Amino acid sequence: MTALAVAGTVVAHTVPAFAQADAGPLATWRDGEVREAYDQSARESRVFVAVMPSGPQGSPTVVVSARWPGRVPEKQVSEFEVRVEAGLGVNPNFLRKATLALILDRDTPELRAVEMSNRLRLSVPGPGVAINSGIATMTLLELIQVLQARRISGVILGIPVEFTPAQIEALRRFGDRVLAPPPRR
Repeated sequence: MTALAVAGTVVAHTVPAFAQADAGPLATWRDGEVREAYDQSARESRVFVAVMPSGPQGSPTVVVSARWPGRVPEKQVSEFEVRVEAGLGVNPNFLRKATLALILDRDTPELRAVEMSNRLRLSVPGPGVAINSGIATMTLLELIQVLQARRISGVILGIPVEFTPAQIEALRRFGDRVLAPPPRR
């Protein structure tokens, strides 16, 4: 329940659970938090995980989400949304770039990269704008590669970052939830 004062009168209105879970850049997340929500009006379920990998210029927020119609997925989710936000945890003087790349198992023979920069849609596109957030899509294969990695680093909005073991475990908890096989009928 949220209260809003309008001309001296307090008006109370209910904010649906789905809207609270999917507030976009306005959402407040704890590092490693996994959320689930069902939007009754759209009849759609979503699962989210938020991690805040750190680097020398700060800690951007990365939110990965999956959605499907209904309460239970009837088929495997094949595409995932990756939302990145510079937020207040990033040096405001650092010149950010439209980049989103994850480097998996650096310094090992299993080195792989998940490059999403070409799919990154900026929240405010155009020349000369400050780059603060964007959304990209990740394929099922890319998500599986991320979940199998023992070490993850990357470049998010031009910020070099390193994921902690706890953040990698949070991504795996998300994967356990969204990659569970659909129930048999």
